[in-house]
Amino acid sequence: MDVAEWYAAGRWVGLLELIDGLPSACRLNEAIVNDKETAAELAQLPKPEREWAPGVAEYDLHAHILRDLVNEVRSLTAVTIAAAGGKPGEVKPFPVPRTEIDRAIQAAERDWAESFVSQYGFDAADI
Repeated sequence: MDVAEWYAAGRWVGLLELIDGLPSACRLNEAIVNDKETAAELAQLPKPEREWAPGVAEYDLHAHILRDLVNEVRSLTAVTIAAAGGKPGEVKPFPVPRTEIDRAIQAAERDWAESFVSQYGFDAADI
């Protein structure tokens, strides 16, 4: 593949798909985040409603193992603080990729819970 040929031929969609497929730790993304004009535009964007989560394509076995290690270190830190008489804060697990499968499972669990509580005269808002 010759990117110059794609550019000359006007294959813009292919070039954009190629750029979107680059890993997050690449020189292009470094150049983008260090560009003053782009930084000014990104600073004006509203804060995302949902918490950040890694993409599925970037979440391999190494990321999974590192996530487990980070969570264990955070738990041990909380235990150490508690053992010293302090009050540890809430230990939030490191985020994992969010997929439609996870959302479908969550919706199915919610539907089951709503049908279960309705059997005992409660409303879905009571959950």
